[in-house]
Amino acid sequence: MRRRGSSFAPLTEPFGRPSEGLAPCAGRASTIGAAVLAAAVLYAGLNWGAMVAGGADSYGYISQAGYWQRGTVVVQDDIIRPSPWPGAPLTWSPLGYRPSPHRPDAIVPLYAPGLPLLMALLQMIAGYCGAFLVVPLCAALTIWLTYRLGVRLFAAPGIAFWGAALVAGSPVFLYQLMNAMSDVPVTAAWTLALLLTVARRPLPAGLAMSAAITIRPNLAPLAGLLILWTALADGWRASIGVGLGTAVSVIGIGVFNARVYESALTSGYGTTADLYSPQFFTTNVRQFAAWIGDVETPVVALCGLFFVAPGLLPPARIPRPQLLLGGSMAIVLLSYLFYKPFDVWWYLRFLLPMWPVMMLLTAAACEGIARRWLGAAYPIAVAAAVAFLAVHGVRAAADRRAFDLRNSERRYLDVARFVAGHTDPKAVILSVQHSGSLRIYADRLTLRYDALDPLWLDRVVAYLQSIGRHPYYVLDGGEVDAFRQRFGGANRSGALDWPPMATLGGTIAVYDPLDLRQGAAPLAIASTRGTHLRCEPPQIWPPVLRRK
Repeated sequence: MRRRGSSFAPLTEPFGRPSEGLAPCAGRASTIGAAVLAAAVLYAGLNWGAMVAGGADSYGYISQAGYWQRGTVVVQDDIIRPSPWPGAPLTWSPLGYRPSPHRPDAIVPLYAPGLPLLMALLQMIAGYCGAFLVVPLCAALTIWLTYRLGVRLFAAPGIAFWGAALVAGSPVFLYQLMNAMSDVPVTAAWTLALLLTVARRPLPAGLAMSAAITIRPNLAPLAGLLILWTALADGWRASIGVGLGTAVSVIGIGVFNARVYESALTSGYGTTADLYSPQFFTTNVRQFAAWIGDVETPVVALCGLFFVAPGLLPPARIPRPQLLLGGSMAIVLLSYLFYKPFDVWWYLRFLLPMWPVMMLLTAAACEGIARRWLGAAYPIAVAAAVAFLAVHGVRAAADRRAFDLRNSERRYLDVARFVAGHTDPKAVILSVQHSGSLRIYADRLTLRYDALDPLWLDRVVAYLQSIGRHPYYVLDGGEVDAFRQRFGGANRSGALDWPPMATLGGTIAVYDPLDLRQGAAPLAIASTRGTHLRCEPPQIWPPVLRRK
């Protein structure tokens, strides 16, 4: 180890000695600052995070966590088999689920099991609401790991702190901090794997990589990068440890896919051919570049200097840094440049695992340039630049309503509570956006109308009535017009030309297709938006595995 360290000593001299030789107060100040940043991120997630299983992702992850506690993620719906309309299994699959390929009367989750298993673990300790602790804890861990990775990579602890600050102030990071989704947890797992790799701990690095793959399987190629770098840096014998640790998740995900889906190589989303195509490349490049430039500012492009003009930056303290750091960013990018595109800025979340490296290299570039051009005044300039970028990021996140997500997501809970109190337990709710939340909070069976043949709506309503199951519609925002366009031309109950049974804020409407009376004023659904309430558990938890 002494020989390896001495080989890098000449490279670090122009930028100061390694961190062991720095004034202790500078290192302590950076460490304290990073800890404060991590604590602030944890507080933000707990204070403003959306602790509701609302949309497809949050419902999908949290409900799957509940099913894991029941022992299986295969959910039986007895009503599927006798349903007479075409494609019935899909209509009975709420957002985040799909029909089981092995059982005609069952549904299975779309999502990989890593995050739900983490949530289930926290729920076993802290109850239902424990699921919402995972993302804030992983966010705080990401900030701390980014700092520790920076300390390992560069001699100046200031670079590590500024990189962590840039991650903490990133709009997409803050936005995903507020959502019970996989982006922040997988970022924490991958950053831990990277840190353990450069710390020369191959087996723990492989196990951390396993956690990342279990959360997001399409990042498995990153394991190959860690194995290659470890082999080149420390020999193939050391790389075996990374491979053994990674094999845990590769085997586990293969077994999970084979039992739940069509094969070991098929995920809940389908095959690789269903998700990836060369024709998506141009759109994704354009969108990702525009979004990064908009919300992160073009300053982050300075990270590219590490690869094209490394002499301008403080040298890295590890061998082959361009391979490890550049390879990690490239693999994350390639995982999504050919992926089905989504036209919303916060789908930058797909790239979030590369944020710690990108921000550390951006901070290193700012440090190197400022040191050369500004001399002794460079620390003030770097601090001012990073502070400006962080403040800009927080403001951009606020402008994009990241800190209002807790309030806006309350609508799922409010509507579900109303439905639970005003409908029969055997009612069936036709919905899309609320198809999951109504199952978990109202304990009502839901039917996805967007998967229903447009000619079948009236017949579905009649069929449900004939078997003693009162149908209702729950439509959110633009779903009202979409529902009319889909069903209005061929179905009496698709016209929605009678007053809704109830409304919430003028955007969500509950319709009763068996009561078409005109003139009846809709009930107002009570809103808990803006209250002190945060997490409220459903009446039944874990959810039942069989619905009759």
